[in-house]
Amino acid sequence: MNTLSLLEDSKRTVERETTRLRIRLSHLKLQNREDEETKKILEKLIPVEEYIDGRIATTIKQHPAYPWFSKVRGIGPENIAKCLGPIRIKPEQGYRKNGTGKLELVDLPYATTISAVWSFSGLGLDQDGKAMKPKEGEVLHYNKELRSLWWRLGSSILKAGLRQKCSICGSLVGQANIESHKRKHAKGNRVILFTTVGTSKFARYYLKQKDREIAQCLNRGWKIVPATKLPKDKDGKKYEPDGMISEGHVHNRAMRKMIKLFQACLFLVWREAEGLPPTKPYAIDILGHDSLIDPWSLVDR
Repeated sequence: MNTLSLLEDSKRTVERETTRLRIRLSHLKLQNREDEETKKILEKLIPVEEYIDGRIATTIKQHPAYPWFSKVRGIGPENIAKCLGPIRIKPEQGYRKNGTGKLELVDLPYATTISAVWSFSGLGLDQDGKAMKPKEGEVLHYNKELRSLWWRLGSSILKAGLRQKCSICGSLVGQANIESHKRKHAKGNRVILFTTVGTSKFARYYLKQKDREIAQCLNRGWKIVPATKLPKDKDGKKYEPDGMISEGHVHNRAMRKMIKLFQACLFLVWREAEGLPPTKPYAIDILGHDSLIDPWSLVDR
């Protein structure tokens, strides 16, 4: 197990325990009770958590692909470290529990293609050529937690790279500041419109893919509706009938493509930094683009 993987495993272990202790203390407080032992354990664990956070921040800078991903807006040491920790691209050994529960040194699995990274992260395609998702009665074929972590990283990229352009003053406003900006320019019945624009390379790629998804849906005659407008089945669960798709589903499709492009660029830069032979051009061969996308053309600083 490499250092980053060890740190991330330790981080999750300590984080789960500190969260559990904080919840216990909050519940006791509601009952006007206290538990000194719980407080003392939490006090001991907090410095450990802070130490691990510091080591992760230092270790991530030593990652072979750091010179690339550190220049992408929305990527921070914590969110990228969580995503990279479980991924390996070359042979490595580590300890795993065997059938008797004892630890033994084994050869750990590693990815030789970007498709393997996508599949491990839950962003690949299943045997039917559809996006991977849990199926009742079947073993999960991807890392569920890792998929969530990559999704959070994608959300972070969009949060940092998407802005709303005001039709009155032309200012670029973050989503959290829209209401205050409206109040600032409110005069009579003035209508203030906002247009979503991308201020980072990956955010602009997301918007481009979202426009494509919308165009494809409309060309098929599908109706794009807010999730609140979806019908419900007999159990009260919302579903998408034939010819209808939710706005959130369109967003998810576009963001999934953006995350996969980020992973493809990361994989290419990482392999080159490790001195491994390059594989086929991902943007052309897999993502369906008509030209090669250079990972360094997508950095923001």
